[in-house]
Order: sequence, then C-alpha cells, then structure tokens
Amino acid sequence: MQKTKLLTKYLSINTTKTSQNWRNQINHTHLLSQISSILQQRHNWPSILQTLNLKSKLTPSLFLQILNATQIPPQITLHFFKWAIKNTSFQPDILVQCRMTHLLIGSGLVNPSKPILDSLLQNNPPAQIAQSLIQNQNFSTSESLSVFDCVLDWYCEKGLCVQALEFFYFVRNLDGYEVFSVRSCRNLLNVLCEKDEVKLCLCFYGGMIRNGVLIDRFMLRVIAKVFSRQGKVDAMIRLIDIGVNDPLIYDLVIDCCCEMGKFEVALQLFDEMSKRKLSPGFNTFASVLNGACRYQNDEMTEFAMESMAEKGYVSKPLTNHDSIIQKLCDMRKSYAASMLFKKACDAQKSLENKTYGCMIRALSMETRVKEAIEIHHIIEQRTVKVNPVFYNEFINILCNENASKEVDNLLKDLISKGYKPGSTALSKYITSQCKKHRWKEAEELAELALQESIFLESSCCGLLIKRYCNRGQIDLAINLHDRIEDKDYSMDSTTYNALITGLLKAMRVKEAERIFDCMRIKNLLTSESFVIMINGFCRENELKKAMKLHDEMLERGLKPSPKIYNRLICNFK
Repeated sequence: MQKTKLLTKYLSINTTKTSQNWRNQINHTHLLSQISSILQQRHNWPSILQTLNLKSKLTPSLFLQILNATQIPPQITLHFFKWAIKNTSFQPDILVQCRMTHLLIGSGLVNPSKPILDSLLQNNPPAQIAQSLIQNQNFSTSESLSVFDCVLDWYCEKGLCVQALEFFYFVRNLDGYEVFSVRSCRNLLNVLCEKDEVKLCLCFYGGMIRNGVLIDRFMLRVIAKVFSRQGKVDAMIRLIDIGVNDPLIYDLVIDCCCEMGKFEVALQLFDEMSKRKLSPGFNTFASVLNGACRYQNDEMTEFAMESMAEKGYVSKPLTNHDSIIQKLCDMRKSYAASMLFKKACDAQKSLENKTYGCMIRALSMETRVKEAIEIHHIIEQRTVKVNPVFYNEFINILCNENASKEVDNLLKDLISKGYKPGSTALSKYITSQCKKHRWKEAEELAELALQESIFLESSCCGLLIKRYCNRGQIDLAINLHDRIEDKDYSMDSTTYNALITGLLKAMRVKEAERIFDCMRIKNLLTSESFVIMINGFCRENELKKAMKLHDEMLERGLKPSPKIYNRLICNFK
C-alpha cells in the first residue's frame, strides 16, 4: 500500500514537470516564431517588439535561434542586436558576439563590427574566441574567412603578440581552407620583429611554412632583419642562395657584414648583386662607409666614397657636407657622419647649425657619449645655436653615465640654460650620487632641477630628505617634502618616519602632526610611525593626544613588539 502511494506521488510530480517543460517549450517556440516573423515582415518592428514584453525573455540562446531562423539583412540584424541591449536585459555572450562579428565582417560591414569585436577580444581568451568562432559557423566563402584576419589584426594593433600567436595556432586549418591571408600573417610577423621577439618570430615563420602559408618577399625581408639583429650572416646568405632576388635583403646582409667588420663577404655580395643586375643604393654604400670608419679601414672607406661618387650620390670632390652628414645621422650611421664632420671641420668648412644638432643627437643615440661631449664643446666654442630638440638624447644619455665632476658640470650647465632631462633619468643620476656619498653634488643638482621645474621622483627625494633630517637641516627637508606634496606624489614610510623624527627633535610638533596626517591619508602609517609620534607627544606632555594615537594604533592592528610597547606605555605612568 505504502509503495503504491509513493509510486503515485512520483508519477504525479514527474507528469507535472513534463507538462511544465512542454508548455515552456511551446511558449518558447511561439515567441521565436513571433519575433522572427516581425523582423522579416515589418518595417516598424521595434515598436511591435515593445508590445511582446521581452524585458527578461530575450536570452543569448533565443537570440541565436532567431538569427538561425531568419534571413534578415545584416544591417537589420545589427539594429536588432543594439535594440535588444538597449531595451531588454539581453547580455550577449561569447557565442552571440562571435556570430555577430562573423556575420558583419563576412558581409563587408567591418567598421560597424568594431565595437562588438573590441568587447569580444578584450574580455575573452584567444583559444575560447577561436573555438566559438568556428562553432556552428559557415565558412563557405573567402569573405566569411576574413573574420580571422580581423581578429589577428586587432591583436597586432594592440601589440598583443602572444595572444595573436595563440589564436593563430588554435585555428590553423579549417576544413581545408587557407584561414589567414598572407597579409595578416605578414603583419603579425612584422609586429613580432618590431617588438624584438626573435624566438617567437622565427617559430611563427616555421609555423607558416608548415601550414602552407605563401611566403612572399616582404616576409623574407622581416626574417632577414631578425637574422641581422642576431648577427647571423650565414643564415641571411642562405636566404639569398635559395634564389631571393631582393636588393633590400642584400642591403640588410651587407649592413650586418660591415657592422661586424666582415668586408670580404660584403665585397662578394656586391659582385653577386652585379651578376644579378641589382643596383646598390645609397643605404648600401652608407653601411660600408660606416663600417669602414668604425674599423678604420681606409681601403673600404675609399671604396665606399668612390662608389657613391660614381652613382651620383655625392659629388667629387665633396662640396655639400651638410646634406650627406645629416642624412647619415638620420640613418644612425654615426661613424661615417663623424668622419665627414671631422674632415669638414679640419678644412674649416662652414656647416649649418642643424648639422651640429644632428651630430650630437646621432652620437647620443648610439651611446657614444665621449664623442657627443666633444661635439657639445665644439658647439659651445663656436657659439652655434642648435634647436633644443637635438639635445634631448644628449642630456638624457649623460644621466646614464657614472657620476663624475665633468658630468655634474655639464648637467648643471645644460639645465641652467633651459634644457630639461627626463624626470626618471635625472632622478637615477642623483640617486647614484647619493649612494656614492657625493651629497653636495646631489643636493646642488636637485635644487637646480627643482628651480627649473624639473620634478624628481619620490625615491630620489626621499634619500635627500633623510640626509637633511640626519644633519638637522629640517627646513630643507620640509621644503623638499612640500614641493613633492604639491605634485601629489608620496614617499615611502621610512622617509616619512625620518621626517617626523627630525621635526619632533626640533620641537616642531605641529608640523610633525601635519606630516603624520599626510601619512594617514595616504595609508602609509606603520607601528614605527605611531611610536615616534606618541613618544613626541609625551615629551611635550600632550598625554591626551598620545593616548588617542595609542588607541588608534591598537585599532589598526599596528601594535609594536612587546619590548618596544612596554617602553612606550611607560610614558603614561
């Protein structure tokens, strides 16, 4: 009897659930049919859809079913997508975003798809995006495949190389289609090279070959550039040996050879270019000239200058020094530029002001500091007026030098004349002075920098503030702190604690309170901060303030060690 009742109850519940599910399915099918019909047949569909009370009914699953059931134009689909987000609680998931992106891009509506693509790629990992794009999609045309190019391009534009590679390797082949265009692969290869991701670049190159991507000459140029940065001359020559007939690749190989002083190999490459009827350009000869000057090879220097004269790149004898020196500087061929500059100076040729600026900038960019300083002295001696822009690299590269009297004087002289190094660079230099106990020089340079509105980093100022406090120069310490505070920067707790200690020793309690309040606002208080202030208040017989701080210290969980705490509470007895 009992078993019969239980069976009856179970069947009743099960029947109710089945009935409910059946009714829900009918309602869902009816709603799907209604929306699909309205979208296909009515121009005024937004106002009609409002009457269906879709506030909580339009789910991502239903949205996809509507797209599958209708053949409405992509523009109307996009309009419906935007309407749903604005007028209902509809939140598109990754599958909906992938479907919309694929539909719009496949229809040539690339710009309208960008907001959806941005949201999709910013909020989802590459593997999941690739899987969702492939799932239940039709890739029967080349247009429909362009969505993969757009995703790869998006990652490249954002500089997200690793994500781009992950997406590429997850998708790879799709039912025999060439998924990615040569252009998008070339774009990724170029970005990897620009970011100096050498290993990733070469791995991707190998992956493209294995996956049957057509390797064009532009890709080979990128690979040649990568080999050049590694100094792999043999690998670059192998590219030429397989039949690559590209003058730009020859330029890269010759440039690499000359950088390494391999002039015999460079000359052989010139012979090969001649056989293949390729004409070397100015860049090629500039590389030879730069390498020859660097390694002081007079024979190659003469060869380069003679060749440039034969090609009409320079006159013989050389008359316009300015144009070629400036051009070489722009190409960062500073050894060649230095040689021609010195010859012009020795011959007492009149040079343009810009030429001096180009020289000091080029030498600084190549970290040839000693030579750059020599050019600066020539500029000073000849009272040449150089555009301040050319001095940016020079003054910053000086800050990377070891602290010395010569560099100190140069920096002070340049800053006093209005040249401004970067905050990080100058802070690093002053910090190195402090660590070498060259305090006088550090203080003078810091003071000059602040006078010229060059803001120093808080870590650098912190070292100076501690120094001032240790020497009892509280006015200098508090003045430097207030300058930092005006810029809304903060120091570390140890610097603040040193400042509070110095102020309390000088019996400047009110100012110590102000600094303590700054620490409280910046959430930099430590147990040591409280101990310093409590002891200071007790010495001034401000016991109420001391007790109040004591209670706050305990509330914050900053109780010091038992030994320090016992000594602290003795103040209240």
